[in-house]
Formats: sequence, C-alpha cells, structure tokens
Amino acid sequence: MRISTKVECGIIALLDIALNANNENTVKVNSISRRNNISAKYLEQILPLLKQSNLISSVKGSSGGYRLQRELGDITLYEIVNALDSSILASSEFSKDLEQNATDAIERCLWRPMTSYLRKYTQSMTLKDLTDIYYERKKYNDDISFICVHV
Repeated sequence: MRISTKVECGIIALLDIALNANNENTVKVNSISRRNNISAKYLEQILPLLKQSNLISSVKGSSGGYRLQRELGDITLYEIVNALDSSILASSEFSKDLEQNATDAIERCLWRPMTSYLRKYTQSMTLKDLTDIYYERKKYNDDISFICVHV
C-alpha cells in the first residue's frame, strides 16, 4: 500500500509531539523538523490539518508550539489518517463509463472488504499504541535517535 508523504509526515509529526510534549509543554515546528528531517515549511502545511481535526492545539509566543488535544489512547489512527487525507479510507468510486456488473463485482469482492478491514484496524490502533511500539523498538535499538530526544 502506498500512502502520501503528507500522511506519513503527519503521523511522524504527531508521534513526535506525543513523545516530546511532556505535561503542558509544547513542541516547536523547528524541533520536529530537525529530529525527523522534514522541512519546517512542509510541517507548517500539515500541522494545521491536525489542528482543524482537534488532534493538536497550538500555543503562540516564544514558548509556543504544539501539544496534543487529547490523551494518547483517545486518538486513533483512523482520525489521524482522515485528518490528513480523507480519500484513503473512503469508499471506492468507479467511473460511470465502466461496465456496471464488473465494477459492482470488484467493489463487493475487493474494495469493500479491504476498506472495511483498514477502517476497523485504524479505529482500533491509537497514538498510544504507536508510542508504545516506538519505546519498545528504542529499548532494543539505541540507533533510533530521531523523533525523541528525552528517552
């Protein structure tokens, strides 16, 4: 499966915020950019999408930055993916010019079950699950130095 860079970088940015915004602290765009080798300008296009979906909030000023809006376990991958690209988990649509019986069969046998599985899976996975996997990998691989600086 191929996902867009926007979705991939958005998930990485959200994971970075989850790992680095302890208590009421915020995480700056430049810090996320530096730790993950993602352009700050690109992040400035992605982070507002996460903010509009009430996944993160922003604080202005010298101590400003981003923080999570809710607890890690209350933010699902489904919400994150939909905030960044709602077409990924959407129902498929065929051209009206194609043969109807063929497209119905393909929809019923392939796209509907796959989409249903992906929706259920992403609804069951949370940002907490991602952070837990990150920490588990970090424990066994000290080479993981990007994303989190305080582990």
